Formats: sequence, C-alpha cells, structure tokens
Amino acid sequence: MLKRKVSLEDFYKWYSLNKEELLNKPTAGEKFNNKLKEEFLQEWPLDRILTMSIDDYVTGKGGQNNSFCYGLEHGKYKTLFLGIGGGGSSKFGIYWNEDTKSYKNQSNKIIPESELEDRFNKLKSALYEIIQAGRKLDFNNPIFDMKKSKNEFIGRSAVVTKLLCIYSEENLFFGVNTNSNREFWNNFVSQTIQGGPYLQNHEICQLVWKKYPELEPALLGSILFEYSTQFLDDNEKKEEKMSVENKVYHPLSQTLLQSKNLILRGAPGTGKTYLAKEIAKELTEGHEEQIGFVQFHPSYDYTDFVEGLRPVSNGDGAIEFKLQDGIFKQFCQKAKEAKKIGGQDNFDEAWDIYLEYVNSRDEKEYLTEFSYLTVNSRNNFNINYETKAQGTVLTKSYVYELYKDENYLKQPYYRNQGKKVLEILKKRFGLKDYISPTEINTDKKFVFIIDEINRGEISKIFGELFFSIDPGYRGEKGSVSTQYANLHETDDKFYIPENVYIIGTMNDIDRSVDTFDFAMRRRFRFVEVTAESQVAMLDKELNIHAEEAKTRLRNLNAAIENVQELNSHYHIGPSYFLKLKDVDFDYELLWSDYLKPLLEDYLRGYYEEDETLETLKKAFEQTSIVETNESITDSHEGVENDSADN
Repeated sequence: MLKRKVSLEDFYKWYSLNKEELLNKPTAGEKFNNKLKEEFLQEWPLDRILTMSIDDYVTGKGGQNNSFCYGLEHGKYKTLFLGIGGGGSSKFGIYWNEDTKSYKNQSNKIIPESELEDRFNKLKSALYEIIQAGRKLDFNNPIFDMKKSKNEFIGRSAVVTKLLCIYSEENLFFGVNTNSNREFWNNFVSQTIQGGPYLQNHEICQLVWKKYPELEPALLGSILFEYSTQFLDDNEKKEEKMSVENKVYHPLSQTLLQSKNLILRGAPGTGKTYLAKEIAKELTEGHEEQIGFVQFHPSYDYTDFVEGLRPVSNGDGAIEFKLQDGIFKQFCQKAKEAKKIGGQDNFDEAWDIYLEYVNSRDEKEYLTEFSYLTVNSRNNFNINYETKAQGTVLTKSYVYELYKDENYLKQPYYRNQGKKVLEILKKRFGLKDYISPTEINTDKKFVFIIDEINRGEISKIFGELFFSIDPGYRGEKGSVSTQYANLHETDDKFYIPENVYIIGTMNDIDRSVDTFDFAMRRRFRFVEVTAESQVAMLDKELNIHAEEAKTRLRNLNAAIENVQELNSHYHIGPSYFLKLKDVDFDYELLWSDYLKPLLEDYLRGYYEEDETLETLKKAFEQTSIVETNESITDSHEGVENDSADN
C-alpha cells in the first residue's frame, strides 16, 4: 500500500509545503462548529444514555425521527466530527427493521421480544461505560483491552471515536478513523492491544497538535485523511474515493443510476430476482428499509399498487371500504420522508387521543356553548348543534393544515372550529407547536423491485403513473392526480421522488403473459441476463459439485440452441441447478422433476418432440464439454444490453 516511508516527519514536511492551500481548502472538518456540539450535548447529556428508551436510540423508523443513532449518522449531527454513514445499521448494536417490523441485533437477526429489554439495557450500560472511560482518556481501563474486553462497543471504532470527540472533557480527544488503512496509521503510532485505535487516535492527534496548534479539531482529521491518500496506489485511491462518496461498482448498479428504471429479462432460472436484490443491496448499502418488493400476477391491480378502496373492519364486526395507499405509494412516501430531518409534529398522536376521549365519554364533549363533537367512521369530528341545525364535518386533514399554518386559506368557514379544536389539543392532549422539518440533499437511494413485472396488466396497474415514472419527470414536476383524487381530503398530487429506482424482472418467453405496451416500454431500459453470466452463483452454493453442474448446464444450453425453433432465450438458468441440494445431487431427479417438464413445455407441438427431448437429455448427461455447432465459450459471459425499443 505504501509508496514511500510514512512518518510524522514526512507529514510535517508535506503539511509545511502545502499549508496555505490546505488551510484555505474547504474540508469536511470545517463543517464542524462549537454551536452544533453544544446543541448535541443539550439534547443528549451523557446521563440520558442510561435513561433513553429503545426508540430514542434506534435508527430505521423513518427519516423524521429524532433518535440518537439517526441524528449521528444521517440527521442533524451528521457532519459533527466524523461521518459514520454506510456499513448498515447493525453497527449500532440494535436497530429497527421496517420490513420485518422488528428490532434486530448486530448480526441482523430478530431479537425476541422477551429478550429485548435486557438486551437494550446491557447495550446502554456498555455505551455509557466506554464513553465515561474514553472521555477522561483512561485508555488503561480494562474496558479498552481489545482482546479481553466484553464491552458491546469495543470494536466499533468509528461510532465510539465520534462520540468521544463530542463527549471528551475540554476537547481533549479529536478523531480520525484509524481502523481504516491500519498499515498507514501504524507508521505514526503503533496500535496496541491495550487502548487499541482509541489510544492510537489520541496519541497521533496530540503529537500533531503540539507541533501545529493551528490544526484545530475542525481541520486536523480532514487534513490527516487527505495526507493518507497520497500513499495509496491508483486502484486503492479509486476504491477509497468511491467508498467515501458511496459510489457503486457493479455495472448494472451504474446502469440503474443512469436510467432510473431497469428491466432484467432473460430465460427462466437465470437468477434475475437474485441479481435485482443484489443491486438493491449495493445501492442502499444494505439498508433493508430502503428496499421494496412486490410480485405481479394477473389479479394484481391499481388499488394494490397505487391506492384504492379496501375493505376494513370498523371494529363492530361490520365491513366498510376505506381509501388506502398501495404498496408503491407507501414506498414513495418513505423515500420522501428520507429527505426531511428535524422538525416537530405530534399531531397524529394528540388527535387519536382526543378521538378516543370523545368516544369513551358518557357525556357530550362541547366545543362551544351550543355545539358538541362526535366521531364519525372516517375518524373525523362531526360538529353537532343543540339547536338541531344541520351539523358539519371537521376533517383531520383540515385541522392538520391549520396546525401547520394558522393562515391556511382553504375552507375558511371551518377556521374558528378548527382553531378551537387545536386549542383543546394543546391544552389537554399534549399537542406541541409545529416546527417544519428541514429539506436536505441526501444520497439515500430507495429501490423498488417488481418481480415478474409482465405477469400483470402493466398499463392498468400503473395507470397515470406511466407519466411519473419517466426518468425525465421524476420529482414534483411529474405530479399527477390519482384515480381516487376526488376522495382525498387535500389537493396534494402524487409524484415519484428522484431518489426512487425501479427494477423489474421478466421472462420474455412466457407465453401466459402479454408483452409491454410501447408507451411503457420507452420508460424502461432493458438488459438481458444470460444463463452463462450467472453461473458463478453455482460456485458459491454447490461448492465441490459446482464444476459438474456448470458442465452439464453448458452442454444442455448448447444443445437447446441447436433446436431449430429455440434459441438462447430458452436456455436453462443456473437457478434450476441449485435444486440439486434439495435432491441430494441426484441428476436423474433434477432432470425428471424439474428440467424435463419445462423442456416439454418448450417443445409442445414441435415436430419430433420425443426425439429432440432425448437429444437434450443426452447433452445434459455429459460430464465433459461437448463440442456442438453452436458451442458456448467463455466469450459469452457477461450481460448484454438491448435497446428499450427492441
């Protein structure tokens, strides 16, 4: 890794030669300010760590939450000292997974409810103890023994270093992530078992600061990191830069970033769904809550995908229909929320409490001397009059808009009643003043996977969204009124955020489904996933059996291409060969139970069907590569791009 000798003396020489440029160059460290640190310490005094609830701590419950972990990684305190984004939420020990609606541990496994309280209490205690010791620079404390310590956070150097920067007394601890490129940092001060990266970090920073006092905490970490990049080779520099900027490596990930909408097409079993999930994981850095998944089928429709009237129980055993968001609209809302941080809004909570209160009262809940409230089936308030005059409906959505803006202009005839309700919510039910969240530029990407996309009636499912999904109309400029807009209580239109990416998978030889219409086809980029490009999955899953499986697969596909009415679109994908594990690597069973039925379907009505099937079986049985007129070679490996209009 190192091109020349690295030492403090070399750093001092480099810094003195580049001092003027470095001190005037914008760096990550310059974003730090004492005011932000003070705000953090006011919000999160050290003792609060011991008393906070689990939801005060965890990340994963949406972009607007004010949790400890979210604030440090993505929220208000993202730029305070070290950035710790990336690498997944497991680095915090416990996090919330939105998809499974559960808390998960560092190994990304669900924590049983019976163990959750005890597990979280141990985590809080460990975090408090390591900060208490580290802020006093007590690195001889057994808690910092890198081999023997059982502290929950001992190995999470980036998280702990950032917290020690914040909590250390008199700003004595200033950090860089010395766990990154250890070979480099060990040339300054060797890392010891006792104290580990924390002691090393402190010693390096103290040595530099002693010689160059102008390198205040705001600059030191950034300049040391910049110096480190001078000693990486070109490949390492590229990887380091891409890591820092959250770039991606897989060519199809880059394709999706460029095109927004991607269709993976190919023969059955080529691993299209597996590949889609891998792309999604890469773009989201493994954050499961940023990945959506649905599988289309002939009965799937607009009401499932966007919004519609859905049957729900009213609690009395009767069924009624309510307007509900579909899975894709919910996903887009989640992506929108990720662009907002901070703010204050507990309206939903206060409203629900008030509704419950009114419903449970034996006496009337008077709003004025002559009017009282009841709750209707849509969880809005009915305003009734003692004079028997016709009542009105005060909707939750209207009161909410008035809550956000007291000068809200629509439906002004409800304003006095709405303000009266808001007054009651604040005085009696804990409603806090509304503070608008801050819009931020975020690199958070959300990927929605539509498996078997052509098995549904595409135009019917997407409806007017065929306009909004166009890459050129993402964001508010692509806003549309949905089919149920007349049932909305507000005039808000729907749009697909710019940070939402769509991946579809399809078997384009499936005779049971229709193809894309041309209007929708123009909005997607189509990429063919070949069987050969995905054979590597067999190495991972079949181990010593992989080579024979790949040989039989290649021979069979070469033979399929020799059938007059078939071609590479009818290849057998490697996913079928993963089933070998289920049949104890019995190739006869794989053929009879999985491959033969599929090939019979391909050949149904074909001249000399039985003879052709027998030829394909013989090719499958060959355990060495068989030369054919159309033999497959390694040159076929890779992913082929098609024009969207093919």
